Amino acid sequence: MFPLSDPILVFTILILMMLAAPLLAARTRVPDIVILLAGGMFLGPNVFGVLARDTAVTLFGSVGLLYIMFLAGLEIDLHRFVRTKKQSILFGLLTFSVPQGIGTFAGKYLLGFDWTTSILLASMFASHTLLAYPVASRLGISRSTPVAVTVGATILTNTLALLVLAVIADSARGESLGPAFWMRIGAGMAALFALIWWGIPCLARWFFKNVTDAGGAQFLFVIVTVCACSYLSHFAKMEPIIGAFLAGAAFSRLIPEHSALMNRVVFAGNTLFIPFFLISVGMLVAPGALLTSPRSWFVASAMVILVIGTKYIAAWLAARLSGYSSDAGRVMFGLSVVQAAATLAAVLVGYDLKIFDETVLNGAIAMIAVTCPLGAWMVERYGKKMLEQPIIRETPLRTEQRFLVPVSDPASAVSSCLILRFCSATPRCLARYTLSPSFRKV
Repeated sequence: MFPLSDPILVFTILILMMLAAPLLAARTRVPDIVILLAGGMFLGPNVFGVLARDTAVTLFGSVGLLYIMFLAGLEIDLHRFVRTKKQSILFGLLTFSVPQGIGTFAGKYLLGFDWTTSILLASMFASHTLLAYPVASRLGISRSTPVAVTVGATILTNTLALLVLAVIADSARGESLGPAFWMRIGAGMAALFALIWWGIPCLARWFFKNVTDAGGAQFLFVIVTVCACSYLSHFAKMEPIIGAFLAGAAFSRLIPEHSALMNRVVFAGNTLFIPFFLISVGMLVAPGALLTSPRSWFVASAMVILVIGTKYIAAWLAARLSGYSSDAGRVMFGLSVVQAAATLAAVLVGYDLKIFDETVLNGAIAMIAVTCPLGAWMVERYGKKMLEQPIIRETPLRTEQRFLVPVSDPASAVSSCLILRFCSATPRCLARYTLSPSFRKV
């Protein structure tokens, strides 16, 4: 009888799991990502065997993996990163290097892995996902500098973690890590970045201008572009998830946050593709290993303790060096400790390449199950305490206002200048005028 073979019945069960997950999450206050992983685990081949991890589940799971990295890139606010670039770079380097360094040595000398496995394992600790960011938005601290710095640091630490994943994956496939390898990696990454960063805006602006959104054409264009960028990553010796991540960062400048297209993109991912991916990952989990192998408990416990400890050290150092309060540092920790998107990507790639075994896969699921509620609780608790203190606001890009006013009669320029200076809300307003036809400035 099991596993089920009828495609309609299998699809019905999968959709039912996707429907039940958010409803159970609202009642139990357990993140729906954890519920979907648990559902895939119990119904998968390693527990009850109701569903098989066949070609269809693997296909949708692969698309979901690309989609979750695409959404991670789409959420990047480059303008905010520019405003807080110094603090963001500092925290990004700390929240990457501290978990990466400590995690590598712990994987080698504490868990007994080889150097390749230890480096890839530590990259899972170094990355993070901003699942707790909506809590900060609800509390009204999303525009405070500590939160903005954490958002900006996400760009740097996730990019570095994905580069580590790409290098380790190529090494596991037999690539020699000599000078030629690093030259190919550098040239391929530069070419891929240039093609996506400048090619997507040109193509997207032309498409959005000349093609209407009838029948969801713009949404389908986004999906095709993301999949094409993911495929092109192979030619740059990169993992497809890096192409999806870069495509999301490029589209973040083109898709308005509150537009109909953004709603469709987010809805399709959160409702269909990402749940498929989470269920497919849950099917890989073997809880029997936890019951029969003490090492599985040891590896899972060590991974949870390492990610919490190293992320807390990085947030504490960044807060001290930037002059933030202890409550702000704990909010930064809550935002950066959550493991989801890049962690799942790394563990799945490592598992497929035989770099990780079932103990690491189970440990990754344990990290997600612990850090998701922990991060939300830290932001909720210490974000409220931040509200009782003067919130450190972002430094605006410009403190003066500029006006460009065409004036046909140069004699009227002085009176126009006085009117605009009087109406301006900024005391140090600098009004610039181009006078026609002589183009003099007043």
